[in-house]
Amino acid sequence: VQTCALPISASAPSAAAARQHYSGLWIGESHPAAGSEHDVPVNPIKWSLSLCPGAGPVSAFGAGFFDDAGDIPGQPVLFFLLKGQFDPATLAIKITKTYESRNIPEELKVEYEGKLQILPDGQPALTGTWANVMEGTGGHFACRLEEP
Repeated sequence: VQTCALPISASAPSAAAARQHYSGLWIGESHPAAGSEHDVPVNPIKWSLSLCPGAGPVSAFGAGFFDDAGDIPGQPVLFFLLKGQFDPATLAIKITKTYESRNIPEELKVEYEGKLQILPDGQPALTGTWANVMEGTGGHFACRLEEP
């Protein structure tokens, strides 16, 4: 069982408060909950995502795509949008992923909840849980901001 845990720096809140936003390419994985590994695959995370405190009701936003989606015949590329909230005081995030395809029901959404952390090497990372209510699946995720 993998938990997607990333080591955190003891100075995470003060280091996080020093930045105005966290924007760029976030790379990682989402893993299914224990017991559903045979039915739900590990999915890569490759998000273009910005966390912008004070940006209003939507302070986390981005997009991405799957280029190997096998769910819809004849449509191997699926695009998605990311939208939610980032609380700089608690470093909590809530993000909803919705798909941009007429072939996917609007009800199919993936909800992510977690925290921003600063890794020992100084890189920002997100860890937490995900849930797809429509399909009854969920698990853990972890990703880190890839900076030059």
